[in-house]
Amino acid sequence: MAVIETIVPIFLIIIFGFIIKRKGLVTEVFIHEANKFIFVVSLPFLIFTGIVKANIADVALRPILSIILPTFIMILLSFSIGFITGLRKGRLGSFIQTTFHGNVSYIGLAVLFYLLGDEGFKRGSILVGFLILVNNTMAIAILSWASRKHQSMGKALMSIITTPVIIATFLGLLVLYMQIPVHKIIFKSMGIVANIALPLALIIIGASMSFSGIKQTFRLSLVTSFLKLIMLPALSLALCKVFSISPAEGLPGILLLATPTAITSYVLAHELGGDTHLASNTVTLSTLLAPVIYIVWISLIG
Repeated sequence: MAVIETIVPIFLIIIFGFIIKRKGLVTEVFIHEANKFIFVVSLPFLIFTGIVKANIADVALRPILSIILPTFIMILLSFSIGFITGLRKGRLGSFIQTTFHGNVSYIGLAVLFYLLGDEGFKRGSILVGFLILVNNTMAIAILSWASRKHQSMGKALMSIITTPVIIATFLGLLVLYMQIPVHKIIFKSMGIVANIALPLALIIIGASMSFSGIKQTFRLSLVTSFLKLIMLPALSLALCKVFSISPAEGLPGILLLATPTAITSYVLAHELGGDTHLASNTVTLSTLLAPVIYIVWISLIG
């Protein structure tokens, strides 16, 4: 019951965002500007403060490998499935990226914070930075290769390294490792801005969802959602057993990998010649399925 009471409200806020968009209470301009504010300001502050508050022991190699290795395994698995079933070019690229490119920044951090509290959130903040770097880099590389649009790949990869979230991750790790003091007034002020990120991000996700044309790729989107929500975290759980990682230590990473497909996957598909219909529909379908899958995963792991 406690798990349901924690997970369901998170996705009710997403539904709330969808409703207020349909009612015209928020505009496309507001969605764009709010998303930009979260991405550039609030979310980096959230990740930075989360990492700085963490224990240095939380930055361990095994938990990081337990989320990075499953991602690469999933890329190979989804490529094999897609190629065997006859997917080619942009559709193949979008199929692959939607099976591993999760919404770790918005939904992932929200689930960790509201379910596991401050301790789980601190562990998750460290993992999120690594996942964002790997997910975006591999998504751009795969889409560029699949669609044969190589000319902008180097520039796009460079833009990932300079994104505010990645910078905040490395600055947070630097401050944590070097034990650099941050004045309480500054840190608390950053915390106030950071607290805006999660609830506003959930509303933006709901307001950005679209059901138009979902029938066009329903079966394929269902397959990608299965691989993303079930197979990917299952691979992480298996590696946790191999690495002798306790359930408490491995749960944040598993929950991050169980996040629905990121909205960014649609943006990248649009920019790099992928299948935008498949990307958009997988974002919507995986987001709708995520609450039930989360409850199952948390119940299984305990």
